[in-house]
Amino acid sequence: MSEQRLRKLIEKRVPGLFYIIFIFAMVEFGILMICVVSAANQTLVKVYDQDSTIVYEDIYSADALTEFKHIYGINNFKDEGFVVTRILVDNKFPTRTWIALSICIPLVLILFVVFVVRVYEDVFHLKKNQPESRTRHNSEFDFGETKFEKLFSTLGRLNIYSLGATIIAAAFLYWMVPDLLVYIGKISYQTISQLKWVLLCMVLLGGIYFIVKAFLSYKTKITILQQQTDIQKNRDRLAIEARFETKLLEDRHK
Repeated sequence: MSEQRLRKLIEKRVPGLFYIIFIFAMVEFGILMICVVSAANQTLVKVYDQDSTIVYEDIYSADALTEFKHIYGINNFKDEGFVVTRILVDNKFPTRTWIALSICIPLVLILFVVFVVRVYEDVFHLKKNQPESRTRHNSEFDFGETKFEKLFSTLGRLNIYSLGATIIAAAFLYWMVPDLLVYIGKISYQTISQLKWVLLCMVLLGGIYFIVKAFLSYKTKITILQQQTDIQKNRDRLAIEARFETKLLEDRHK
């Protein structure tokens, strides 16, 4: 397939595709830069007063410290008994956040643009001219399709809404589920550690309840089996007596 033919096919299918790719490349680059900046190392500043109580804690900023000193009326931390400590915070690169944002943000933009276009078409009734455009499109591309063209046509017929929503949901879950599991684990651990005696008593009471229930159920089954055995014995005895009486009556008649 020639390059001119491929460009003609792409421009007819998706007008301005190369500009769209450039815009989304810039969006992806911006997301990457934001994640890189957020992963930069930071210096955490803590200020302790004379009683070793934290009175200030924030990321290091000379202007913020100056404003804090002005508010508290401090001229020199060391002379007035304040202790200033700096802690280097090593922020890791947010890989999951970067992957989720690099997928979700472009797809949300695409779906938003498609939504605006569809609303514009519905409001101004532009869909009436679609059959003519389709016939023109088919007449212009009346040639044998290669494998790449067939693949491109198949992708063009996919439902963009369901596909985009599925990808966004998967990326969002990939981003949120691990943090949610960690949060639930922390809450569960804190709850168990704080209420361990209450939970232990509940477990013991539940165990005693199920043991007593199982014992009573076992006794009930044994009693039912004994009653059924007694009933069967009485039935057999009555059947034997009835046969014996029948035999005696037959002997008398003879």
